[in-house]
Amino acid sequence: MSDMDRQELLGKRILQNCRNELYLDFPYLDGAFASLEYEADNSIITIGTDGEKIYFNPTFLLKQYIRGPETVRRGYLHMLLHCLYLHIFMMPDKEIDEWNRECDSFVEELIDKSVQESGRCNLKKRRFNENGTADVADDSFDDHTLWQRTAGQASGGRRTKEKWERVLAYTSQNKTGTRSRAGTQTTSRQEELDEIYRSRYDYRKFLKQFCRLREEVELDTESFDYIFYRFGMEHYGNIPLIEPLEYKEVNRLEELVIAIDTSGSCSKETVQRFLGETYSILSEKENFFSRMKVYIVQCDCFIQKVDVIHSEEEWKEYSRNVTIQGRGGTDFRPVFELIRQEKERKELKNLRALIYFTDGDGIYPRQKPDYETAFVFLERTDKMKLVPAWAKCLITKVK
Repeated sequence: MSDMDRQELLGKRILQNCRNELYLDFPYLDGAFASLEYEADNSIITIGTDGEKIYFNPTFLLKQYIRGPETVRRGYLHMLLHCLYLHIFMMPDKEIDEWNRECDSFVEELIDKSVQESGRCNLKKRRFNENGTADVADDSFDDHTLWQRTAGQASGGRRTKEKWERVLAYTSQNKTGTRSRAGTQTTSRQEELDEIYRSRYDYRKFLKQFCRLREEVELDTESFDYIFYRFGMEHYGNIPLIEPLEYKEVNRLEELVIAIDTSGSCSKETVQRFLGETYSILSEKENFFSRMKVYIVQCDCFIQKVDVIHSEEEWKEYSRNVTIQGRGGTDFRPVFELIRQEKERKELKNLRALIYFTDGDGIYPRQKPDYETAFVFLERTDKMKLVPAWAKCLITKVK
């Protein structure tokens, strides 16, 4: 295999890894991720897309990835948003450099908003200069000259545009409206931001991710690809391009906190159905409860009861005999404070998520915690708009 072939193969692998990592934060963009293939192209200096493929200069891509993988991840999302917003198909009505800057600024603001509100850490933030505006150089990741291949109404360009219009429609089906707080004014751009980045997910789909074994990163010498390792060491100043790490499944104790809003709106029967649905999802994985530590917390405006479940038998016993305690107003903050205290005491060491079953009417924390948080509703309601941007809104199907 020639050096050029190795660079092309490695470049494709880098882009595939970026796509997979982005998908974890943006699963509702799955249709968009599936719409772009990759092709090496030494006729361009950097990287770009025509809506069908991402064309990359292998040398540029490898150097960018060595400098910072998060930069390439952000650049990937940057190009994807150009396609999704149909920028690459539009005929500019102004000077081309100004048009390019406006398109770049638009998608970068979307990404910045996502980083700020959702706390995602795998996207490199833009640099800002002394007057507080974004560094233009940070917006210039991709080559817009490739847009000329699809702009206008040529047959190929028209088919590509129609494809992205279908992708946009598909993506819109996974959105559930804006989540701006009552009393605030939203512009059309703000509504677009809310639509794209605040999708709500199905409770079953969300919870099933905790049914998997914990993946620990360990060295796997049998599957490690030394071709790319040696290539980086020889051509890029002793820098290995692919770290010698592979995933290995291990049985590690995991932790989950389930909080139940025991205000007047949640009956014993409703809570039992919710626990039953949760159990049916978690128990799909054999021996799930043998490696889990599950906190079940009842809270209205104060912590009313805390139970810790270590086995399937304890879960079933709790569900059969659950007694709702509280019936006051709703304040979500005591549960977050309880978790903070348990982490300080080292009782919670590997907390994966907080799941809060509620009707949504209560006082929310202002700060995002360092674990995933989801507020679970029985049905779609306007009170979902009150949920902070850093948390997920989920809907369970129990009746």
